Amino acid sequence: MGFGIFIGLLLVLAGVAIIIRILFNIDIPVFKLLIAFLFLYIGIRMLVGDFQFKNVHAGENAVVFGETEFKGLPKDQEYTVLFGQARIDLTGEKPPAETQQVKINTIFGSCELLIRTDQPIRIKADAAFAGAKLPGRNETAFGKAEYQSDTLDTSAPFLDIEADVVFGEFKVTGVD
Repeated sequence: MGFGIFIGLLLVLAGVAIIIRILFNIDIPVFKLLIAFLFLYIGIRMLVGDFQFKNVHAGENAVVFGETEFKGLPKDQEYTVLFGQARIDLTGEKPPAETQQVKINTIFGSCELLIRTDQPIRIKADAAFAGAKLPGRNETAFGKAEYQSDTLDTSAPFLDIEADVVFGEFKVTGVD
C-alpha cells in the first residue's frame, strides 16, 4: 500500500469518526488514532524494508525527509521543513529596498536560520510542543517569542520573518 493511499484511508476514517461523534455523540479520539496509525504504518514499512529515509524535495524551497541548505530569500517567500533538517543562510542578503516578509514552517524537523547581526530584521516565532531559540535569550517551547535586531527601524524597509514550529526545533544564529 502506498503512502498516498494510506493517508487517504486515514482521512476517510477521521471523517467517519467525526460523523459518528456528531450523530451518535460517541467520542472517538481522532487525532490520537491518526498519530498512532501513522507510527504503525511507518514502523511496519521500516521492518519490511520498504521505507527509506531519503531526500524527497516537495518543492524548490521545501525539504521532506531530508537535509539541505538554502541560501538567500525564497521566490515564493516561504520555506518548509517537514520531517527533515534545513539550514537557511541569509547572511549574504543586502538591506531590502522594501519590507519583505518570509514565512518558515518547521514540522517534525529542525531548522537553523543564519542572519547577520547588523541586518534590520524582526523574527516572530510561534512554537507548539517545540523549541524556538532566538538571539538575546528569547526562547519558547509553547507560545510566541520575538526578536528585533538593534538596527531595526520599522519605518524603514526590513526583513520580517514569521516562523511556525510544531514538534520540532527552530534556531536563529547571529553572525557578525
